[in-house]
Amino acid sequence: MAAAVTALCALIACPYCYFAARHGRRHAELLMALVTVPYLTSILIRSYAWVAILGNHGPVNRALLALGVTEAPVALVFNTFGSYLGTVHVLLPMIALPLYAGMRRISPALLQAGRGLGGSPAAVFATVFLPLSLPGLGAGAALVFLSALGFYITPALLGAPGDYLLAQAIEVRVSTLGEFDVAAALSCLLLLLATSGGLLLARRRIAPFDGDGSARPTVAGAAGLRRRRLATLRWPRAAEPLAACAAQALASSAGPLLGGYAGVLLAVLLAPMAVVVALAFSSAPYLTFPPPGYALRWFRTLAADGAWLASAGFSLWIALAAAVTALAAGTPLAFALARGRHAARRGLWLLAVSPMILPHIVIGLGMFFCAVALGINGRPASFWLAYAVIGLPYVVIILLPALERLDGDLERAAASLGASPAAVLRTVTLPLLAVSLASALLFAFLAGFDDLIIGLFLSSPKATTLAVRMWEDISMEISPKTAVVGTLQLVVVLGVMAASWAARKVGKSLR
Repeated sequence: MAAAVTALCALIACPYCYFAARHGRRHAELLMALVTVPYLTSILIRSYAWVAILGNHGPVNRALLALGVTEAPVALVFNTFGSYLGTVHVLLPMIALPLYAGMRRISPALLQAGRGLGGSPAAVFATVFLPLSLPGLGAGAALVFLSALGFYITPALLGAPGDYLLAQAIEVRVSTLGEFDVAAALSCLLLLLATSGGLLLARRRIAPFDGDGSARPTVAGAAGLRRRRLATLRWPRAAEPLAACAAQALASSAGPLLGGYAGVLLAVLLAPMAVVVALAFSSAPYLTFPPPGYALRWFRTLAADGAWLASAGFSLWIALAAAVTALAAGTPLAFALARGRHAARRGLWLLAVSPMILPHIVIGLGMFFCAVALGINGRPASFWLAYAVIGLPYVVIILLPALERLDGDLERAAASLGASPAAVLRTVTLPLLAVSLASALLFAFLAGFDDLIIGLFLSSPKATTLAVRMWEDISMEISPKTAVVGTLQLVVVLGVMAASWAARKVGKSLR
């Protein structure tokens, strides 16, 4: 499944990212921001929305019946199709973001040179643009593949009851059968697969350092490295006809067709969010879409439910505590990686980001065994440690490039004026990193707040996260309470994105 999902995500994302990369920076940022909105919302809520969209009484089946395509509702969910659709929808932003970044860095001068030498648009696309975009495509594909290896939520919710993936098999062995030895063996197998993928990332130089720990060469030094890398970016002979066809299609339809494709893809990506908002305001006593009417019924129901409020409060404070811990631990590590010059930098970077690479089902099982051994299973301390671990990679990944972009002359100027290292850090470095620190804290918080898999292993009657509460609700009755939580989360995400955009505008105006 992981290979098929990766291939589908790559095929779907390439035209969209190409369309975005061809536009001006402002329009391109808007297009990619719209892709990011679903990525920042809960996987559980997005999967929940597909149950309403693809159900027997959902809008898709209603449209098929109205058009006369079928005489009876088609089974689109709780089967293999639903599992694949939901998984591709969830993981698509993971390949779109690095792929767009790679395409955006391609110099237009190279494309103009190819056309100046007599190359047709299709030939230039196939021989220049596509090879140069392969590093971004490879990085995104690796992230999708590693995530799909241990994917649990969407296949478990939308897939067929008998279609067990490896992550589901591990969870069943622990929660239902009590076969901890078998679960550990399956986790080792999954860990081996994920580690192989992580080593492949290192071999493909995804890490921001070379093997000797030195910073990657820039300007003239990078030219020779780029030429050596481009020499290896050759299409397999069997793939050349396919690449030529794709190039011809994109080159000939670069305008209206690509715009229409981007619009349809955005509609599919954002449709679950719209459905969640509509369900939150439904007046029906059960899950149905479209709602028969609109009211605040489920908002009042959620506000009066003590168990849900307790879970929400627990998730908020434990995720915030873990995010602060991850920020406190990750910031010095990012400084060491950005300013150190030792051979262990790449190894430390891979170790720091490994919780993002490893399947959460493996991390959850490992934390479960550790919590039991320490006597803290089912207590807040176990959640705090686990969420700090999975939040650390976001801190390092966000702060590292910010530190490398930081102008060291400003710090040296402050030091030459007599400021102590602590004063330089407090008055120069940290203010310049304020936006990156806030972003790192936000992503580390979302990593813990959105988690379900680790929570399933660590939860107890006195310590149940909001994600676990929603999972239980979906598994038992599928009420619109989950949609209310999703709507509130969406409002917060959009508010944070708007505040970030406003802060950037103010920062640019002050320069």
